Order: sequence, then structure tokens, then C-alpha cells
Amino acid sequence: MSFASDLKKDIVNYDFLDASLKAELYGILKLKSELTISSNKLSIMIKTTSLNLSRRIIYIIKKLYHIDIEIISKARMNLDKKNVYILIIKDQIKEMLVDLDLIDENLFFKDTISKQYQDNYTDIIRGMYLSSGSCNNPNKSYHLEIACNEEYEAEFIVAIVYPLGIEGKTIERRNKYVFYIKKGEQIGDFLKLLGATNSLFEFENARIKRDLNNVVNRVINCDIHNSTKTRESCDKQLDDIKVIKKHMGFDNLSIRLMEAITLRVKNPDSSLQELSDISEEVVGRYISKSGISHCMKDLENIANTLRNKESEK
Repeated sequence: MSFASDLKKDIVNYDFLDASLKAELYGILKLKSELTISSNKLSIMIKTTSLNLSRRIIYIIKKLYHIDIEIISKARMNLDKKNVYILIIKDQIKEMLVDLDLIDENLFFKDTISKQYQDNYTDIIRGMYLSSGSCNNPNKSYHLEIACNEEYEAEFIVAIVYPLGIEGKTIERRNKYVFYIKKGEQIGDFLKLLGATNSLFEFENARIKRDLNNVVNRVINCDIHNSTKTRESCDKQLDDIKVIKKHMGFDNLSIRLMEAITLRVKNPDSSLQELSDISEEVVGRYISKSGISHCMKDLENIANTLRNKESEK
């Protein structure tokens, strides 16, 4: 099973108080249900490829409203060949939907989030996620989303999770309004909000390993870059010394420049810091890294002057 499937399975394995389950059912039906009227009879149809979600919906409705639900399983003809589970509710529909505050007395779905769930807004979000949410495998990328039917539904999620330190965003995609999070730490916080304890541990473990690998790779790349840069700098300094020796000689150079030349020639691959560390041993006195750097700059200027004079001949 995928991480996304395991996550939803993790969520539905937890039971909650009736008030939380009612809010969760509200969130599921808000995004997933279709209300139809035929021959003056109401029916609700819910389609899902998740058997776990189907069982969750049946469990909550039977527990809260004692209503029987018909379930039909059909095989899809596309490549994944997943079954589609169709839940059909025919009894006490109006009473249930009015109690949930999903419809008004005229059987129209309400286009706002009900305020009767103000103490259970996070439970609504859990239902919305079960209904239309997905989360990428953290070993590959960080991305969690919930596809909503209306813009106000996605904005509702943004507003509820923002005070919890979760900065979700929304985007319109194929006639849906998608709430999404792309930061690993914030996805972890969102999983905690959903009550997915086991999946949270799995996600954080994968995130720590992935982030650690990224840090190690950055350090290695940085070391390689610094090593290459040091090698190029050493080669340039040795070339400057050769130019000076060939066209001018060392007789007129100051003692400090001769000390720098000695350090570099005897240690052609060492960094400036490494030259500073061994300076007292090699030339008999300590020279700071910046002091050696200034000497190398002076030698570079002398070598460039000599090169220019040679090119003018």
C-alpha cells in the first residue's frame, strides 16, 4: 500500500466522541456526497475507491443515525483496476442532512461552513481529508493536499490551520480549489491535527533521514567545491612564483614575501590556513592566514606586472 493509503487507514482506525464523529461526517459529505431527487424520493450517493473510507462512513452514520446503507462494488476499467465503492442512502436523508446542517428545509446544500461545529472545526478538516485528501511519500517529496469543490471550503482550511503554525495555500485546478502544504515540518503538524499518530511517526522518521541525507550531500558538495577552489588557488600562486623567478628573481623581494614563497613551494597543496598553522615550524615565526593572503596578493601583483611587460615586447 502507498503512504497515502496507509495514512487514511491510520486515521479511520481511531474512534472519537460523537461530536467529533459528527463533524468528521459533515466534512466527508461536504466534499463527497451527491444528493438526488427521483420520484419525490431523496437519495444520497457517495463514490470512493477506498474501502476503509466506505467502512468509516457506514460506521459513523449507523452510530449517529441508525440508518442502513446500501453498498455496491464495481471494478474500474482503467489501468489501476481499483474497485469503486458506491454508498447509497435512501432513508431518513432529509432529517440527517438537516441535523448535520448540510442542507436547508428546501433541500439546498448550504454554501458556507456551519457554525454549529465551531468547537470541532479540526474534525471537519479530518473528514475533508478522508474525503478528498492525499499526501506524497515523504521519501520522495513533501506535498499534502485536499481538493475542495468550492473556494470557500479551501479558504476555511487555510484559516483554521494558520493559527496552528501551518501556512497552507490554495490553487485552482481542474474546476477544484486545492488546499496544499509543501513544507515537511508543517505536513507533520497537519498529520498530528488529523490524529494520524502512526503515520506521523513514519513521516517524521522519513523526513529526518531525507533531510540528513540532504545536509550530508551539501557538506560533501561544499567540501568538493572548496577543495577545487583551493587547488586552483594553489596552482595560480605557484605560477606567479615561477613568473617572478624567471623574469625578476627573488633577490629584491622582502623577507615576508620570501617567507610566503617558501611556505607555498614546500606545501603546494595546502590551504592558507594550513600554511599559517605550520608557518612557525617552516620559517621560524607565526604568520596569520590574512598575513599570508596579503603576501600572495602582493606576489600576484608583481607577477602580473611582469607578464604585462613581457607581452609588450
